[in-house]
Amino acid sequence: MTRRIPIIELFLSIISLWWAFICFTNNHLFDNLPDLYVIFAEVSQETGWGFVFVTAAAIKIFGILLQKKWMRKLGLTMSAFLYGIISAGFILSGHVLVHSTGTYFALSVLAIWGIREVVERDA
Repeated sequence: MTRRIPIIELFLSIISLWWAFICFTNNHLFDNLPDLYVIFAEVSQETGWGFVFVTAAAIKIFGILLQKKWMRKLGLTMSAFLYGIISAGFILSGHVLVHSTGTYFALSVLAIWGIREVVERDA
């Protein structure tokens, strides 16, 4: 029997790792674009967000490597929540009609779909 490659989880892990990289390397991201990232800055600094994104990616990646269905679902749930927060953050900061709002909403839906796709034979 062949194993399916969890493309959705890998894709979302790459995005989470990229967000973490940006947050860790640019400690003034929220200061440089205060009107766009006002909601994020109120929750935590860039480094705090970076750790959240690394954690979400690590849980998904280790869930795949260790073949743990519950870890994969937890990682996807974290991604759905994070990308939903990002989309909502852009809306709350007054940037409803920017590409990021819709993109992160779609990623949140994709993560929810991924949770549904984690079936017993995959883990």
